[in-house]
Amino acid sequence: MRQRERVGVTTALVAVATGMVLVACTKQVPGDAQANQTDLASYTSEVAASSAARVKKANDTACDGLRAANKSSVTAFNAYIDASNTRAPDTDTKANDAVATLRNNAKDLGRKITNDVIPTLAEPLRSYRDNTNTLADTLERRAPTDELNGVIDTFNAAKDAAIEVCKPYGS
Repeated sequence: MRQRERVGVTTALVAVATGMVLVACTKQVPGDAQANQTDLASYTSEVAASSAARVKKANDTACDGLRAANKSSVTAFNAYIDASNTRAPDTDTKANDAVATLRNNAKDLGRKITNDVIPTLAEPLRSYRDNTNTLADTLERRAPTDELNGVIDTFNAAKDAAIEVCKPYGS
């Protein structure tokens, strides 16, 4: 019986405490619910500047990534072409190195094409990335020369377009 009395008293205390909290939380705050226009204009300007800086940095980073990827990819691929043209004993090794370099560069560039990169820049960069992977796939399966040359032409067109749109960005 004693236990029931304690439970009853505890329940009553909890109910009273809850009621006091509700009463304390229902008071209204006096004032006018309007934005301070000067503060709002300052905040809006600050957000716009911050957003523009973030987009510029993303564009610069993506274009710098393109330049680095292209330099490395072209160097590795040309090393394979030279070995192939001279029938060098390390032609297969050069081909495998070029495939790995092309794929790694495409992956690295892909990571730099963030949502902050403007669409007119992102599209040609993605095309370059995709054509880099296609070139790697074609070389990996040791496609015939005519097919490889066609893929190289498509890759070069994508490269030229990406480099052109990147001229105003990065270093």
